[in-house]
This record gives sequence, C-alpha cells and structure tokens, in this order.
Amino acid sequence: MITSRALVAGVGLAALATSAFAQTAPSADEIAILRAQVQALSARLEQLEAQSQTQTQTPAQAAAAGTPAPVAAPAPRPVAQAATATTSVDWATGLPELRSPDGFTFKPRIRVTADLSNTFGSDFDSRNLTTTELRGLRLGAQGKTPGGFSYWIEGDIADNSVSVANAFMSYNRKLGGRDLEVSAGQRLNDRGVEGGTAEDMVPFLERSLMVSTVGPERGAYGVGLSSKLTGSVWHASLSLTGDAISGGTTNDSVTLMARTHWSPFKTDAGFLHIGGWGFVEDLTPNASVASRSLVVSSRGNDNLRLAGGAYVDPKGSKGLGLELGGVHRSGWLMAEGGKRVVETAARDYDQDAYSISAGFFITGEKPPLSTRTGTWSRPKVLNPLGTDGYGAVEVVGRYDTADYSDSPTGGEGDTWLLGVNWYPTNNTRVSAHWSAWSVDNRTGTFAGDDSGNTATVRVQTAF
Repeated sequence: MITSRALVAGVGLAALATSAFAQTAPSADEIAILRAQVQALSARLEQLEAQSQTQTQTPAQAAAAGTPAPVAAPAPRPVAQAATATTSVDWATGLPELRSPDGFTFKPRIRVTADLSNTFGSDFDSRNLTTTELRGLRLGAQGKTPGGFSYWIEGDIADNSVSVANAFMSYNRKLGGRDLEVSAGQRLNDRGVEGGTAEDMVPFLERSLMVSTVGPERGAYGVGLSSKLTGSVWHASLSLTGDAISGGTTNDSVTLMARTHWSPFKTDAGFLHIGGWGFVEDLTPNASVASRSLVVSSRGNDNLRLAGGAYVDPKGSKGLGLELGGVHRSGWLMAEGGKRVVETAARDYDQDAYSISAGFFITGEKPPLSTRTGTWSRPKVLNPLGTDGYGAVEVVGRYDTADYSDSPTGGEGDTWLLGVNWYPTNNTRVSAHWSAWSVDNRTGTFAGDDSGNTATVRVQTAF
C-alpha cells in the first residue's frame, strides 16, 4: 500500500513538474485537472491491491475477511512423473527385462541349439551315422519379487519330448557380508565345474564322461531344498533333494549333496581354482538300477553310448569329486575326477572317471570361469561381429574317461577332443568339434571293443 501511494505521489509530482516546466505559473483549472487525475490513479491502484490480496488468501482467511474464496486454477497433470512411475524395460541382455517401481521384475529366457553330427570309423556300420538334431529348445522366465525373493522356471524340448529343467523360487539376503541364497524346487545340481554349469555355457558340446558317471541316480536335477553362501572368491552349497519332477507313482530316492570351491591368488592375470564335492543317496527298494547309457562325443548318435551296467537290489550310493585348475590371461586349465560307489545287497561296486580340459581365447578374451560360483558363464566378447568386429575365437581340448568294469555288465570308454568355438556376440555361438573315441561295452547290441571318430557342428543362441 505504501509503495503504491508513493508511486501515485511520484506520478503527481512528475505531472506538476512538467506543467511547471511548460509554464511557470499554472492556472487554477489546470491544477484541479491534475488533482483529479492523481486521485483517479490512486483509487485504481487500491482496487488492484485488494484483488491481489484476495487471490493469495486461503479459503479460511477469505471467510474471516468476508471476501469470496479464491477459485484455484486446476493443477496441471504431472505427465513426466506419471511416466517415470510406470514399468521400465531394459534391453541390455538382448531380451526385454520388465521392472516395476515396486520391485517386481520379469525376464524371458530362450535357448535354441541345433547340431549336425557325423560318426565314422566304427566297426559297427549302424554306428556310422550322419544326424541332425535340435539339441534343445528351452523356453522360460526368471525374475524378482519384493522382499528378496526370486523365481526361475524353464521347459526344455529335446529328443521329441518335453521336460522341466529349472523350476524353483529362492530367497536372497546378505549374511556377514556374503550372499546367502535358499531355494525350494527343482534346479541343476551344484556338482563340479562342468556339472554345475548350464549346458549352453560349458565350453564343450557335451559334458564329460566324469560328470555322467560320478553323480546320483536321479541325474542332474532334483526337487527339494538347496542353499548357497557366496563370497568374492569362494562358495559353499548344501542341498537335500528327492528325484526330479516325476509322475508320483513310486517313492523318491533322497540325496544329500555338498560342494565348495576356493579361488586363491586372484590377480588381474588370473587365479587358481580348488574345489571338491560329494553326495550320499538313499535309493528306493527297486528291483534294479537301470544300466546308464552315457553320451560319447555326440548326443545325436544314440548308437554310440557307454553302458554303465545294471545293479540288482541297490541300497544307495555315495560319490566324491575333486577339482583343480585355473585361469591365466586368455588361457585356462581344469582337471576333475571322482568315484561313485553303488551299494547293493550283494556287494559294493566302484565307478571311476576323470577329465582334463583346457582352452585358449586367441582373440584375447578372459576365460569366463567365475571366482564366485566356480562355474562357467558366457564370455564377454571384446569385438562383437559387426562393422569393425569379428567376435571371439576359442580353441578347446579335453580328455575324459569312465570305468564301470567293476561290474560284470559295465563297460569303459574314453575320448580325445579338439574343438573351436566362435562367439559372434555374447549370446551366439558356432562350434566345430572333433573327437576320437574308444568304447568297450560288455553287453548290448554293440558289445565289444570299438573305436572311431565323431565330428559335430553346433549353432546356438541363448538369452
């Protein structure tokens, strides 16, 4: 109010000064006209001030003053804020991962693997096959829910049949600065470097004979409880499981399994890997344990298998495995070996196996052996295929052997393998592997000592 009146006075003085400058002695009529103009301007300013005060009043203040409550203009819709509160999508891994503001995530999983295989040199003509196979079509999803929970479910279509692979829910939290995971459901065994790695991440087209030999009767999957504690260069796991998902017409076997590994001397150049694992299983009172049919070189040739032998009146089995290897710059070396003892009413039978494998990235990538989990992951390609890149190239080799000859019906066999893996991108792989194999089965259609060669080409994409 004071400011407005000062303004009015200033305007009046300016008008008087102007008039005085024009003529030194203004008339009475001119003075009256100027006075009327100043009064009118002052009244107008007082009206504008009153309107301004009314607009800034709250409804309660307006009611107390006896003035009408101001009508607030409608607030603009928070368009930008509403957009940020919706679900976000992350394409960093190649497939969309949906993330909600309240902590839910959902990510699809896809794996497609196709093989072309040729076996030659066998003494049995029906073993010399050229085959094509959709090695696996795996579809699934994984994600997280609020409170530290996560889920993972996958179905696999292979060999003209559908099966469930990983299907579990887990709870994750920190324990003494380490990562603790407790899960319930069906998941892959934590059993050695190759045995605990998903098939699409193992450097070879098939897991070794050692993995197939030293393991529980139920195979690579079991339904139950499992736990894992992980540090920066070590982990330890413990699981108690029954059989894999089945029809529920017989009693399940029960398996207790544990594994630990340590990666000491870790530097930018590499690290040492030391590990061990074991299991004890209580088998159901079936009439016999069926003879295992182990993959040799390629799963596409069902006539090329190693027969493990049948065991009458089994009671249980136990196994022990050891791991020793390491990584240095772009190369890696790993030895795994173990023994399984099958306990029957008559006596115990030994099953022995081991493997020695190595690899080298000639394009300079680091071998993707995790110091945290002691398993393989996908390599991080330095120069993906494109305008200036050609992908990653890895040369691999392996010798593996399995011996079931302690049983009168068990065979023995071994393979020498050499291969090249080309990774155009982090999620694609083209492999060409050749192996020289020797198999001596004591029973079955292909009984006797036999040897030959198998060459396999694989194309794979996995997300």
